[in-house]
Amino acid sequence: MKFEKGKMIHFNTFLKPDPGYYFGCGIMPELGKLLKEYEHDKVFVVTTEPLKKLYGSDVTDSLDAAGIVNEMLTIPDSEHDKTFQTLEYLCETLVAKSVTKGSIIVSFGGGCLTNIVGLSAAMIYRGIRYVEMPTTFMGITDSCLSNKQAVNGKQGKNQYGVYYAPQFIFGDTAYLATESITGRKSAIAEGIKNAFINDESLLPYYEEVLAREDFDHMDILTVTELAYSVICSKLPILEQDPSEKLFAMALEYGHTFGHAIEFYSGGSIPHGIAVAKGMCVAAEISHTLGYLTQEEVDKHYRLFGECLGLDLKIPAGITVENIMSTILADNKKTVKGVKYVILKKIGECLNPDGDFQVCVDEGLVRKALAEHNSIIDQKLGKGSECCA
Repeated sequence: MKFEKGKMIHFNTFLKPDPGYYFGCGIMPELGKLLKEYEHDKVFVVTTEPLKKLYGSDVTDSLDAAGIVNEMLTIPDSEHDKTFQTLEYLCETLVAKSVTKGSIIVSFGGGCLTNIVGLSAAMIYRGIRYVEMPTTFMGITDSCLSNKQAVNGKQGKNQYGVYYAPQFIFGDTAYLATESITGRKSAIAEGIKNAFINDESLLPYYEEVLAREDFDHMDILTVTELAYSVICSKLPILEQDPSEKLFAMALEYGHTFGHAIEFYSGGSIPHGIAVAKGMCVAAEISHTLGYLTQEEVDKHYRLFGECLGLDLKIPAGITVENIMSTILADNKKTVKGVKYVILKKIGECLNPDGDFQVCVDEGLVRKALAEHNSIIDQKLGKGSECCA
């Protein structure tokens, strides 16, 4: 789809409940008009100090123009700050500022911030309306397309949370202009994941995008079109499983390993990059189990390593024991123990128990983790041409 600045589209997310998604580039003036349709006493905008300085006036100008009483608060936005302490601070601050059941809370930031704000909205007075406004490529294309809100625990990522839907999602890609190329690559890794689990035919599109000479400095409307394409790669999966409890569990491909790597890196490894490392580990496990061919496994290394240019190694400071201890406390652990999303082939996940997750022998998992870095050296040391 072609976009122009100021053009806003609306589409369904297929989540249940479905908040609906308003999307475009340079559409912030529309925010106040949308919020004015909801009866409320006050709108609280929660963002970060850097975003407030850069773009805070854009948000308040839109709300002021619609005659909406509003106040802006700030909290930190990182994996390190995605904690009960930050959640408590935000909840207590909002209550001290007289938030009511008639208020609306707006999150304006990256995925960590929107998770904290979403969870606070769910908890205060057992539920206050909120609106999600992601400002990162990952937030706009992936993390907002879920009704999951959470904070991290001392033993792992997203251990404490709820399912709680926003009133609507508002994605303005104008704010991606100041995001690093690393953030964009991290999010595209999730788009490639959607192709791996559900639609292999999408892979040539990502290869073409990554081979573009202007990938690192795309104009904002081209970035908008790319973001919309990544969003569209996830929607068919949500359409098949709006509950996010059955087929949509396939979206967790690579995440059990990725979350552990991200957690032990202290957030220094971005989410999508950690998940890309996790997908490569999961691909090797699938091959060992007799499912993915070597060619299909190598496609992971080529797309993530050569084409996307990611460092796929697990940092030396993160041990197999570190990862296994976090996996054992994973938020997807079931009565059958830890289960993993494993590909049967590219475009299809194994589904022996109906939940698109598989129990894997712990020894096999440990072996795959222990051998991961040496495999990366072998595969990416060949110098094969990217996206040929």
